[in-house]
Amino acid sequence: MREPSRPPSAAPGLDGAWLAEQVRRQRAMWRGLLLPAFSLPLWLDVPLELILRHDPRHLVGTLLGIALPWLAVAALRRGRRGDTNRAAVIMGIATGLTAGLAAGMPALTAVIMGAGAWFGTRLLYDGAFVETEPPPPPPEPATEPVPIAEARGRLARIRDAAERLSDTRIQGVANAMAGVLDDLAARPDRLPRARRFLNVHLDGLERITRRLEAGAIPPEGLPALLEELGRAARDLRERLRQEETEALEVQVQVLSDRLRQEGYG
Repeated sequence: MREPSRPPSAAPGLDGAWLAEQVRRQRAMWRGLLLPAFSLPLWLDVPLELILRHDPRHLVGTLLGIALPWLAVAALRRGRRGDTNRAAVIMGIATGLTAGLAAGMPALTAVIMGAGAWFGTRLLYDGAFVETEPPPPPPEPATEPVPIAEARGRLARIRDAAERLSDTRIQGVANAMAGVLDDLAARPDRLPRARRFLNVHLDGLERITRRLEAGAIPPEGLPALLEELGRAARDLRERLRQEETEALEVQVQVLSDRLRQEGYG
């Protein structure tokens, strides 16, 4: 039994969506390339200007008439909102300059011809392509509170000094303090709880590092003091985390009580 023949529209690869996509691609590929074609006769004028006439004014007008349409093509192919009008303005300027400089036409005539080129470009490309909005500007990076930013700068200098001194104890304390700054950056409202840490502990570590870099001999009590500074930073971080945990427990309890009151518990 013979199979029923497929209708022409059902042939593979020839459906309407495929054809529309091919047309769209071809239009995008050739978008705006008609504009430089209008300046093809000017290419013949360039060697004449260079060999016979030697008129810089005419040569400049000719070169502008050749180059500016390509700038209009770039504007059209970008496809942003308003680019069609920008390309039309560029074509108007190119035509006016070419008419005034290369052809030696009066100023009024050059202006009229430029206006005609602008109108013709708008007539040719208005609505021919979908113009998109420009991408939104990138979001501004989040800024840390000034005390935390200043403390990070001081801590970075301490770390550099500890690396030059090859002192792993100071590096360990600096790492513990960096963890506190990370927690404070995540919750800046906890900053008042760390004023003593920023004003006393970090300042003390900075003074110690500065003296050691100046050539001071470490006293016997320095290792114990550094251990105490590191422990204090770890304890402060633990207290901040404990406060967050307690706050979360309170929120959970309040929400549970409210659900029970409303009959969902």
